[in-house]
Amino acid sequence: MILIIGNSVDEARPVTEEIKRISKREIIFFRANKCLEGESVGFSFIDGKMKSFAVIDEKEMDLDKIKSVWYWKPLLPKELRTIQPQEHYIFIYRQFLAMWRSLASFLANKIWVNDYYKSLEAEHKPYQLKTATELGFNIPDTLITSNPEKAKDFWIFCKKQMVIKTLMLSPMEDRVIYTNQVTEELMMKIERLKSSPVILQRLIPKKYELRITVVGNNIFPVEVESESNIDWRKTRIRLKEHDLPEYIRKNVFRLLKKLGLRYGCIDMIVTPENEYIFLEINPNGQWSFVEERTGMPIGKAIARLLI
Repeated sequence: MILIIGNSVDEARPVTEEIKRISKREIIFFRANKCLEGESVGFSFIDGKMKSFAVIDEKEMDLDKIKSVWYWKPLLPKELRTIQPQEHYIFIYRQFLAMWRSLASFLANKIWVNDYYKSLEAEHKPYQLKTATELGFNIPDTLITSNPEKAKDFWIFCKKQMVIKTLMLSPMEDRVIYTNQVTEELMMKIERLKSSPVILQRLIPKKYELRITVVGNNIFPVEVESESNIDWRKTRIRLKEHDLPEYIRKNVFRLLKKLGLRYGCIDMIVTPENEYIFLEINPNGQWSFVEERTGMPIGKAIARLLI
């Protein structure tokens, strides 16, 4: 059996259809956002016997029979994410988080895409940059700090050509905090930095950006052309396949191996001088928009990896 932990059956359809086409394995799709409708995972320790289980559509399934797990962006339902007062949500989230982490430990001997704890570790941007540098990737000059004086010095060092990024995704509902270029006006408010650390990087001129999706031994690199010079998520984009230099391909696979990942989405910049600059890796990044625009068989690759 294959366990998929996520929210949307439709988003995973290319994967589930391929699994059904080439394998007789049963798929258990646990939707974390359906907890208020009775879907759950749990554990029992009764009469000396340990068991992990899922309840889906009022049917209990034994998770000890699972062979592989796809951990695909589970979220609690919006009713819980927006519950007030906020400390109630924090409490609820931490209880569910403990349950999911326990599941990762219980099923640690299964094939995970990705290993839960390796994925958590790989999400940390400083660790990503350290690892990428050690493997020979070029990265932008970077400062990660909550110290305004350090930020001012770095601003001068970058000749006032600098971007600001978050260390983690924003937890705010229905809001995305994009990468932005730092302005003189923003620098006048730099004392606010004391309340929240950020990533500051030298602004890199770009010819285009790359989105490189890696699934096991498969690699799907595309050029991302957009109207934004800073963050392509802000605008409409055009994608086309990209032929990576062999040394970049090898380094990409070395990076995932070093991070302990079977899946990951890497963002890079190609400069006007054709220099490849590593920005970050998302261990659980979106892939469907690449498949939809290019026809690259990413969903099939994920299915075969799980099988």
